[in-house]
Amino acid sequence: MLKKIFLLLLAALVIIQFFHPAKNIDSSNTVPANDISKVIPVPDNVQQILEKSCYDCHSNNTEYPWYAEVQPVAWWLNNHIQEGKGEINFNE
Repeated sequence: MLKKIFLLLLAALVIIQFFHPAKNIDSSNTVPANDISKVIPVPDNVQQILEKSCYDCHSNNTEYPWYAEVQPVAWWLNNHIQEGKGEINFNE
């Protein structure tokens, strides 16, 4: 019985790998006109900190870590990014 449960969980884990959320990647590679750095004068050192620490979850362009390809982690990351953009989006 335990072996059947394990095989069922393993099969479910394999199947969910085929369902990925849409990635938060802006293909234009340009800084939007409404970006915080264009609207408010931001010192260079602060802008570097924002880009390194905050922009992944609070902008329209995320640099994903390697484990973002594994489900259910990708779903969790997508939810985290959507919540972050809901609070503040530096590109808008």
